[in-house]
Amino acid sequence: MRTLTLAVLLSAGLALAACSKSTQEKTGQDLKAVGSDAASAAKDVANAPAAKELGSDIKQGTEEAAAKTKEAAGQAGEKLKAGTEKAASDIKSGTDKAAAKTDAAVDRAKDKVEH
Repeated sequence: MRTLTLAVLLSAGLALAACSKSTQEKTGQDLKAVGSDAASAAKDVANAPAAKELGSDIKQGTEEAAAKTKEAAGQAGEKLKAGTEKAASDIKSGTDKAAAKTDAAVDRAKDKVEH
């Protein structure tokens, strides 16, 4: 809306430069009226029930998106926790097996040294 108003004012300004003084004054008054009408129309649009409903719909949509994001983050956190617990369990199991094999190898080496 501002771009259109600016374009109109710029065009009018260029046109005024080539016109007589009375024409320039009349055009200036007309431009002020157009600017006032445009501002009034913008205000009317902002205050229209449909615009307010749109704002309400956007707010509701944002709240729904935030709730879904929160839920998804919670689920992701639960899955991450479960995965971490499983990885810790697997590491412990692997460490226990490695320790048992190391102990057995040490015992075999002691037996060979003693015999």
